[in-house]
Amino acid sequence: MNSDNDQQFYGDDAAHHDLITARERVPATLGAAAVDLEHTQVFPQVAAAVPHQSRPAGTGYPPSASNTVERQGQGRLPGLQMAPEAANELGVPTASDSLSTVAPRGIAKTPPRRGWRRALYAATRVNLGPSRDELYQRDLFASIRRNVVGSYQIGVIGLKGGAGKTALTVTLGSLLAQVRGDRILAVDADPDCGNLADRAGQPSEVGVSNLLADKNINSSNALRAYTRTTDANLEVIASDRYSVARRDFNADDWTGVVQAVSPFYNLVLADCGTGLFDSSSLGVLSTVSDVVVVATASIDGAKQAATTLDWLRLNGYEGLASRACVVITHVTPGRPTIDMKDLIAQFERHILPGRVIDLPWDKHIAAGTGIAFDQLGATYKRRVAELAAALSVDFGAGQRH
Repeated sequence: MNSDNDQQFYGDDAAHHDLITARERVPATLGAAAVDLEHTQVFPQVAAAVPHQSRPAGTGYPPSASNTVERQGQGRLPGLQMAPEAANELGVPTASDSLSTVAPRGIAKTPPRRGWRRALYAATRVNLGPSRDELYQRDLFASIRRNVVGSYQIGVIGLKGGAGKTALTVTLGSLLAQVRGDRILAVDADPDCGNLADRAGQPSEVGVSNLLADKNINSSNALRAYTRTTDANLEVIASDRYSVARRDFNADDWTGVVQAVSPFYNLVLADCGTGLFDSSSLGVLSTVSDVVVVATASIDGAKQAATTLDWLRLNGYEGLASRACVVITHVTPGRPTIDMKDLIAQFERHILPGRVIDLPWDKHIAAGTGIAFDQLGATYKRRVAELAAALSVDFGAGQRH
């Protein structure tokens, strides 16, 4: 990512933002302390050899680790050297072997791309390298850019309305679109005519029924007649307006959407309704490879998320349950009424590590208007990036259930 994209993630206070320090999180990719190169041994030690006559002792030349041949009764023959194969058989290192132990020195650090380090580098060319937080972000983005096998589908589900499920669909899709740079699609799969397009800031008179009625979609340009694109380059397919919809969105509709969009989109997000027994949710669960369970930071919200995971396990979706990500959203500012550390620890006992995301309250999300990704807080964006990185672990596996 370049500095412009960093500015999108951190805003005007990028020079002072260090999320690693704030949360005392140290990325696992940071290695141990650097080796002291002052004492690095360039060549492995070998038995001392008699100096060549052309380089007598005391002239400043170091004694060479010679692999000269020694014949019985004749001493060493300085002019006769072993072949590399013979040296290897006798355990004497060749020059190539010796050079393999040389540690590099003076390698230029990667210049920082944001924060006060970047300002210092731009003004003075003093390169302190990226901060720990920037390195952590780069690792997250590298994970998010993993190759996708086929068209990968992710369902965003939850049993409780008002948990921020639709907002999360928009922000997750926006981040994927910005970081990956390929085509990302979000589909309103709510049977009760959801508001995905409105939350994406792209209200549309064209809905999913118009897409399904067109049987001649054979190119991405033809498909774009039924999508709307946000400033973050996320494409959205809206649900039909409730006032004109003739019926619920169902499993057959979802199957038709998947068949139409799969050839043209790497990642497809489904913003589901609040039920798991309805036809549309069952249709989504039959094709997606990952699910994101969204719940509020409350006792009731936590119970709903736990019920969702249990339902998946007991109804034939054990794989989805084990790979699920749980996002706990703070829908009001201030301290929650539940012990978040304990709550996260309890969920982590039932799903893969690193897949419980504590999503903070954000005033732009709370406004309820169209979401502009660049107006989100830095911490909110970071948590969404961590969610995307957790989901990306499965991208290379292709579709599975």
